[in-house]
Amino acid sequence: MQIKPLSMGIAAGIVFCLISAAFDVFVGHLNQRLDPAILIIYCFIISTLIFFSVSITKNRERYIQKAKNNIPLLLLINFSVMLNWGGLILSLKYLEPAVVGIASVACGPAITIVISRYFIKQASSQNKSETIIAWIILFGVMVMLANSYFGKSGIADTSYFERTMGIIYVICSAIGTVLYTFYSKNLSNQGWMPYEILGFRNILMLASAMLYCFYNGTNLIPAQNLLIILLLLAVIGHVIPILLIQYAIKSLEPIHVSMLLLLLPIFTLAFQYFDHRVAISIESILAVLLITVLLCLLCLTKIYKKRIA
Repeated sequence: MQIKPLSMGIAAGIVFCLISAAFDVFVGHLNQRLDPAILIIYCFIISTLIFFSVSITKNRERYIQKAKNNIPLLLLINFSVMLNWGGLILSLKYLEPAVVGIASVACGPAITIVISRYFIKQASSQNKSETIIAWIILFGVMVMLANSYFGKSGIADTSYFERTMGIIYVICSAIGTVLYTFYSKNLSNQGWMPYEILGFRNILMLASAMLYCFYNGTNLIPAQNLLIILLLLAVIGHVIPILLIQYAIKSLEPIHVSMLLLLLPIFTLAFQYFDHRVAISIESILAVLLITVLLCLLCLTKIYKKRIA
């Protein structure tokens, strides 16, 4: 792997974490006033139109033919996006943003190892230090989610049922994140550009949200002040970050994408206290510190192995 694509992939991943952390905190606040399905529709329809239009403009016949040749993989990508983004946005309604940020990405390394070992054999193998750190992080996430269930987090005014649903949603988001990384990497290896993947990946999610709103008679046009916020959020908080993470996925291996995403909870923890609903939680702070220490340990291990290689 060349140095330049690797560096760009890492930089894109870090900026993605920064913007996504702010997005998570704001969405958690906005979800108290707005049906999450409306937020999903605005974010996904704008991003789909933008990236599909760019892809069609560059080479319509080639783009459509590539899509026909990869229908099964595109369906899997759409399903993983439903798990990832659907679980993320819904879990933010019931759980502390930092908890969601940690759980949605910190499970990634362990899930990546399981998938690469037993399901997707062509994925790159992980060394012993990565494996040990991944499982320690996963154990920490389970403890943190248990604390959230019993109300030991920054948001404790929800019911046990709501916390349970939040935990289920965030686990779905974590699984979807890893699956999307694998399937998207597969398309990238076949010559798909990031914007080409983004043009097709949201269709199932968008259709599901539209059917939900139609069935429940949800008004898709909110008040003018919320409409402006939704449009800005869709572009700044959704379109730009998904393009950044797509470039990171193209440049990095799945296990390293999962590790890089562990920076997300650190930024989320810093931003979430701007939301008046969130109180200071020692449990959340300790969880982020644990992940930071493990990341530093991983980096030192890689530097040491590179020097002795």
